[in-house]
Amino acid sequence: MISITACRKDDVCTDEGTPDLQIKFFDAGNHATEKSVDTLYVIALPGQDTLATGETEVAGLSIPLNVNADISEFIFTTQHNNDTLIFHYSRETIFVSKTCGYKILFHNLDVDLQHDSDNWIKQIDIINHDVVNDTTHLKIYH
Repeated sequence: MISITACRKDDVCTDEGTPDLQIKFFDAGNHATEKSVDTLYVIALPGQDTLATGETEVAGLSIPLNVNADISEFIFTTQHNNDTLIFHYSRETIFVSKTCGYKILFHNLDVDLQHDSDNWIKQIDIINHDVVNDTTHLKIYH
C-alpha cells in the first residue's frame, strides 16, 4: 500500500505575525533630517526586558507592544539620559489561520513622554495611529 502525503495550504504559516511599533529618529533642529542616536538602550517595563542594548548609531527601531494590555511602557536610555515613553492603544485580535493562529493589531496609538528637567527626546510625532503592518509609526526628534 502506497501512501502519499502532502502539505495543505494551511500547513505552513507564511503570514506575518503581530506587527512591531516602528520608530525613526530625526534631528530636533531640522525635522526633515534623520539623526541617529549614538548609544541607545530600550528597556520594557515592568518586566525590565532590554530590547536594545547599547547599539550605536541607531537610525530606527522596532519594538513589540504588549499584546496582553492596552498600555506599554519603555525607558529609552542614551549615554547621558533616560526618558520614559508610555504607549496607549486598543487591541484587535485577528484569526490568521489554523497554522498561524492569531495576531494582534493595535489601533488608536497615543504616546506620553514623561517630562523631566532634561529630556533628550524633544518631540514625538505619530505618523500612523494604527500598528497593523511594519511601516513607520512614530518619529522621535532629539
